[in-house]
Amino acid sequence: MTDPTTPDPNENPADPDPTESTDRTSVNGPEDDAPSANAAPSRRRRYLIAAAAMAILLAAATSILLLMQRDSPLEAAREACGAGRDDWAMLGDDGRSLTLQSVGEERTGLKLEQLQCYWTELHVPDAVVAEVKVTRALDGRQSGEWEDMQASWIYHPDDGLQMIITLSD
Repeated sequence: MTDPTTPDPNENPADPDPTESTDRTSVNGPEDDAPSANAAPSRRRRYLIAAAAMAILLAAATSILLLMQRDSPLEAAREACGAGRDDWAMLGDDGRSLTLQSVGEERTGLKLEQLQCYWTELHVPDAVVAEVKVTRALDGRQSGEWEDMQASWIYHPDDGLQMIITLSD
């Protein structure tokens, strides 16, 4: 005797039986449903959904890791503008502070073009840059703030400009 739920190998599964309903749910309930030729595509669909979910989770995890490892704006500016020597552009406090030392009459350091690169990369406002450029040795330590950064600087013709930029908390 043949099992009525086993598909006949002589039937072509690509040609659906016109008398069969396209509804997959049996009138008597899911336990009466016979396995169909559509079981393989259903499994493939589940695998594709699972693979897509895994890809989304992997992408999210990768994004989080990249954000955690992202350079601070100070590190990024140092990368973009260069340091010349390490003591001309020193990172500190795990990338939360940057000390810039410019050239003076008796000291080597960053040239004005390099300083301007840092100021551009760090979005230092024109008003702060103007204050830096007019600072005299007699003025002592000056300071300025913008966005999420603050800076203090001192200038002497012999030593040049020393500017400390820190990220605000």
